[in-house]
This record gives sequence, structure tokens and C-alpha cells, in this order.
Amino acid sequence: MSGTPPAPGTDAPPRPLVVAALVTALEGLALVVVGVVLLVLEGTPQVWAFVVLLGAGVAAVGIALARGARGARGPVVVAQLLGLGVAFYAGVTSGRPEWGVPIAVVCAAVLAGILTRAGRDWAEGAEGP
Repeated sequence: MSGTPPAPGTDAPPRPLVVAALVTALEGLALVVVGVVLLVLEGTPQVWAFVVLLGAGVAAVGIALARGARGARGPVVVAQLLGLGVAFYAGVTSGRPEWGVPIAVVCAAVLAGILTRAGRDWAEGAEGP
């Protein structure tokens, strides 16, 4: 075509972006599960209820992005940047690289999937090359 953006809702997100979005949804689901388990085991609702709500939000934006909501891309990027902070804390500050390294790898992979040229072009509503 002549470089004009497609009509809204007519183009699907590129595959790397969909995979990254689904991984983000799984991260959110993991937060919900961990939050519920620790809420039951520890009984501190102030902390673990927040983790459950945060996980539900992360899962929701991951699903929304996988379904083609361009506005969900920003919150997914923010969630991954926060995840990198968690990975640093777990791996370096807490001295638990067996936790920090896998978290960092997953967050970096999701960011790579979202920040590809195809993902950026799709988010801007433009066609790829």
C-alpha cells in the first residue's frame, strides 16, 4: 500500500508481541496464585491482597495486548521494567541469583518482543515494511 495506516481494529498484533503479551499474562497469573497462597498461609491481607490485585492487573493488560489493545503496550512495558527491578533485588541485593536471573531473562525477553520494529509499527498503527 501507500504507507497509510490500516483502519483501526483491522490488523492483528505481530507474533512476537502476542507471545510477549501472553507471557505477561502468565506472570500476572503467577502473582495471583502466589498472593492467594501466601494470603492463606501468612494471613497478612494488607500485603498479599495487594499482590493479588497487582497480578490481576498485569494479567489483564497482557490479555488485552494479546487481543490487540494498543493502549496496553505501555503498562506491559512498565510491568517488565518493575520486574527487572525485582530481579535485581532478588539476584544481587538478596543474594539469590537462582531467582533473580530467570526473572531478568523473562522480563528482558518480553521487552524484546514488545519493542521490536514490528511491535512499534503496529502500536503506531502503521504497516510493517
